[in-house]
Amino acid sequence: MIAAVPHLARLLTKSQVVQIQNVLDAAVLNPLYEDAFRKAMKDSVIARSGNLVLRDSAKERKAHRILDKRIAVAKSDGFIRIDHNKMLTADALVPRTNNPDEADYLMKVRQTLNSKGVWLRLGQPWSAQGPDPTVWEFWFSLGPDGDTIKTDDAIIDRDELLGTMMLGAGYYRAVLTGHVQTKIKRAFESFDSARDDGWSFHMSLMKDRHSAAIGVVKVADFLGGASFPSFSIWDRPNTLRMKAWDANVGGDVVAAQVYLLVAAHALEYNAELLADYVRKTIGGAETAVTILEVAKTAGQVAEVALVVVGVGAGVKALRVAGGKAITQDARHEAAEQFVRRYAEREGISQAELKMVRYVPQPKGTVLGNIKGGHSAGYGTGPHKWP
Repeated sequence: MIAAVPHLARLLTKSQVVQIQNVLDAAVLNPLYEDAFRKAMKDSVIARSGNLVLRDSAKERKAHRILDKRIAVAKSDGFIRIDHNKMLTADALVPRTNNPDEADYLMKVRQTLNSKGVWLRLGQPWSAQGPDPTVWEFWFSLGPDGDTIKTDDAIIDRDELLGTMMLGAGYYRAVLTGHVQTKIKRAFESFDSARDDGWSFHMSLMKDRHSAAIGVVKVADFLGGASFPSFSIWDRPNTLRMKAWDANVGGDVVAAQVYLLVAAHALEYNAELLADYVRKTIGGAETAVTILEVAKTAGQVAEVALVVVGVGAGVKALRVAGGKAITQDARHEAAEQFVRRYAEREGISQAELKMVRYVPQPKGTVLGNIKGGHSAGYGTGPHKWP
């Protein structure tokens, strides 16, 4: 029976093999001894009178000697703790991602295994005719009465380990929806919301330009020193955001952190670029406040992305800030260092992960009733991504 389960024999000690044998023998022999005892006791009866039974003492002692031959087993003998370290594959508890939540959880899994143990369970399959003493089955469980660990060869890999309800549900809570993934998910949501707001604002400006009287746009842009940004400025943050998403889905939270960080800084750059443009329009100072909210949100996303895994330049920058809100300059410096080191380590071109900072442009000229540094609100002109 033991040989029928690959690798099981090497896991069992001699005493455990004896224990299993006793359980099997007891199931077959004990019913026979008990039947023989009942027959011997019946044969020992000399006379009956109501509830009074007279027995041959010699035959009665013989009957009890038969009963004494029973193999002493308890229900707990069908539960055998196995050295789970001999059962686990080499990579069963090795993290597959660089998500620190996964490493932390797998350490807890090891602690659970050490505490609860993996148990070999010996039982008889259910039958409408009752248990057959010659038919038995083995299975493994987490703890003596816990979830079944489904393995056919007494070797437990990661998928089989996390296939238990207890450990699988714990992995979902601690890793898939844990601290790191929750922060990354919220960062993506904030990024998407800010990007959509920025793009909508950009589109609104374009509509205003198209509805302006002929010639107003060119003159206003010239006088205000404004240059209307191209819609291509959204291509890079979108591309970087998707790379961050794909990396996170693939389990590489560090790459997701890096790409989302660069995407957020590109988004922040776009918002400041648009804000600088509208500042150079008549009444643009108030309008600029709207798009600067996008820049603020993008900065917050960048800060989350910078510190999400709790390591690297982000934490150092926060320490320099004395635990207070990190400044934009400190964040830029920390992000550039962090991204540069990552690119060098992973062999990624500096161009792909280039960080951008917006430098406000000089204000325009004063002419007529148009204030210096302003236009009529409709600038044009080529814009090149720095």
